[in-house]
Amino acid sequence: MYSQPQRPQGGASSRKEDAAPRRRHLYPAAHADRRPSHWWYWGRAIYVSRRDYWRITRAFLTAGLPLGAYGVLARDRRAFRWALRLAEVGFALLGYSLFGLYRMYGHPSMRYYQKLVQDAGLGLRGGLTIADLHIGTWRTAYALADLLPEATIHSVDCWNREGDAAEAAIADVRDLEPAPDHPRIHPARATDFGLPLASASCDVVVFGFGTHEIPEGEPRERLFVEAERILRPGGRVLLFEHGQDLHNFLIFGPVIHHVTKRDDWLRIMRAHFDDVRYARSSAAVDLITARRR
Repeated sequence: MYSQPQRPQGGASSRKEDAAPRRRHLYPAAHADRRPSHWWYWGRAIYVSRRDYWRITRAFLTAGLPLGAYGVLARDRRAFRWALRLAEVGFALLGYSLFGLYRMYGHPSMRYYQKLVQDAGLGLRGGLTIADLHIGTWRTAYALADLLPEATIHSVDCWNREGDAAEAAIADVRDLEPAPDHPRIHPARATDFGLPLASASCDVVVFGFGTHEIPEGEPRERLFVEAERILRPGGRVLLFEHGQDLHNFLIFGPVIHHVTKRDDWLRIMRAHFDDVRYARSSAAVDLITARRR
């Protein structure tokens, strides 16, 4: 088994987290001194989804095994064929889910990052100061560092919930990837959703996968107000997230129902920013850009 990597230091919440028992995982942890590969991110997405895969598998087994057993014992060919078809559907959904996760987290993921950057008008600009806001994964910071080679990226861990995460998958994500040791990526941690960055100090703020895990109401509102505060006038806001739709349902299963709906993200963005624009990636990712007032 593999041990948990070290998390960044700083702040009372980080001290509590660092004092917690170190958990072990069957999936190898990343290393701070080198960027994880796209294959690693895809594998991690599968690993942290293992509980959901097992729940779905149990549902298929609960329905399929009795039906198949009845077909064999009663010599009912129609019941046995239905059991086989149910198994075929299960394997087809598993295959599509794995393929969908690869498009979201593997090599093809750079396409929606590129589109997001281009839609925000950042493609030809250098020397940007970017705030990457997340809940414990540094994948977006690495991607932005590749796409914008002159940018400085403040990658801020905004997770603020003690004890068990709303999803065990979040705890796994946080365990497996340490803060990067990268010359242009500066890890930091929010305190009660307050960002450790000066007012009007950033050209771009990025919200990525996992933003829906920030509790609705005051916590999420404060984070968006903080995003307004740290942005320079005219600064850009980028958000990419999963949506509640058939495509995401085929990839994630019923668990996708807990994410924030696209219309709600658009409403939140319009409440805080101007020039809100929406696009859809073929990888089932909602892409939203906006501008600070």
